[in-house]
Amino acid sequence: MRNPTLLFFPGFLFIQLLITFYSQTYLLTDDLYRLIVGSQMSDRQFEDYMEFVHKWQWVSYLFIPLALLLRISFAWVCLKAGSFVTDCFTQSSFWKICVQAEIVFAVGAVAGLLYTEFFVDVETLEQLSINPFSLQLFLSQSVPKWSNYFFNTLNLFELSYVLFLAYLLAAESKRMFLPSLRFVASTYLPGLALWVLLVSYLSVLFQP
Repeated sequence: MRNPTLLFFPGFLFIQLLITFYSQTYLLTDDLYRLIVGSQMSDRQFEDYMEFVHKWQWVSYLFIPLALLLRISFAWVCLKAGSFVTDCFTQSSFWKICVQAEIVFAVGAVAGLLYTEFFVDVETLEQLSINPFSLQLFLSQSVPKWSNYFFNTLNLFELSYVLFLAYLLAAESKRMFLPSLRFVASTYLPGLALWVLLVSYLSVLFQP
C-alpha cells in the first residue's frame, strides 16, 4: 500500500475499541456499580439499573470513531488556520501529520489502562476519569471539580503529542525542528487552551 497513513485511523480506532471493551468488562464491573450506587437502591432497583446499563452499553462504542475523528480534525484545523495566518508550512500535509501523531494518544490510552489495572484500587468513577500521567493525579483532592479537565489536560502525553507533531512537521517540510515546534506551539496550543477554557466554563455552569 502506497499510503500507510490509511491504516493508522482504523488501527487507532481498534485500540480505542479494545480499551473501551476491557474497561467496561473488567473495570466497570457489577461490584463497582454496587459499591457506587447500590447503597442507594433496593436489590430489585439495582438489578433493573444494571439491566439497563448492560442493555445500552453498546451505544458508547458508536461515539469512539466520532471522538477520534474530532480530535484529529481539531489539530488539523489549528495547524491549517495557523498556516494561513503565518504563511508557514503551507505545502505540508497537515491531515497526514495529525493522523500519524495520534499514536501518542493511543499509547497514552494503553498506558493509562495498564496503570489503572495494576496500580489503582478502583472504588469510584472519578478514579477512572483521572489521567494517571497528569497533574490531576496529584491535585484531585485539593482543586475544585470544574478544574479537573484543565489539570487532566496538563499531562505527559499531551506534551509528547506537541513534540511529535513538531517532529512530523519538520520531517514533512524538510525544515529544522525548532521552527516546527514554534509553529505547533503558536497554533495548536492556543486552540487547545480555548477548548480547555470552554470545557471548564461549561463545567462551572453545569456542576451539581
